[in-house]
Amino acid sequence: MKISNLGTKISTALLTGSAVLATTGTAHAQTFNARNISAIPIFGGGSITGLISSIINVALALIGIVAVIYLIWGGITYITAGGDAEKAGKGRIAITNAIIGIIIIIAALVIYNAVLSAGTGGGLT
Repeated sequence: MKISNLGTKISTALLTGSAVLATTGTAHAQTFNARNISAIPIFGGGSITGLISSIINVALALIGIVAVIYLIWGGITYITAGGDAEKAGKGRIAITNAIIGIIIIIAALVIYNAVLSAGTGGGLT
């Protein structure tokens, strides 16, 4: 089996599985096929901008969760240093880096939303 065929089969299986999960429990389930990705709600109604928007929002959310976990880990490291200057320094650096990361993530989200609203005619208000 070629790699391209394997990728096509995997993506088709994932899209079909997503469609089944997304339409479970709805009174008016849409028919899903390879040309009708609008049947999957996460794909933003089938538009490419909706798909890109969903991917970016999910990616930023996951990265934000990782940054918060790193912040918590740095805080625990700093608190449990017990007078060890090296361990306290590592915790302080982890906290600083996590806060910088969270600021960058928030700035990326703001910039993305500004560009998206300006590009779709929403304008900056």
